[in-house]
Amino acid sequence: MGEAVASYRAMWEDAAVASRTSDPKSPRLADHAQGDALSLLQYVMEQSRQAGVTSQGAVNLAPTVVKSSVDKVELRDCIDGSKWVQAKPGSSPDGLIGGRRHTEATVVRTSAGGWKVSDLYWEAAGSCTS
Repeated sequence: MGEAVASYRAMWEDAAVASRTSDPKSPRLADHAQGDALSLLQYVMEQSRQAGVTSQGAVNLAPTVVKSSVDKVELRDCIDGSKWVQAKPGSSPDGLIGGRRHTEATVVRTSAGGWKVSDLYWEAAGSCTS
């Protein structure tokens, strides 16, 4: 279970690094994500790239295990994106990616024996109150 949570945390670090350039093809995105979760992260990076924004900082995480088995762990989180800010290159950061968001993730054991986030869902900023 600890390895699955660590992989979830690493996925967010990968996303933070990729968001510094808004690169939807960053190989780091696939390090800890696959399937729908990877597609979502790539989509968000592509939308940021098209908008001409990059991001700085990272989200604060506090995942809890909702359900677990040998090969699958379901997590719930209230990610805090208030320190993850967007800016157009050459300007000061002014747009927050978000406040606290209710987030759910499924982390699965891969055939290689590691863990990757396979499903990821988050709601709008303000959707998480605790």
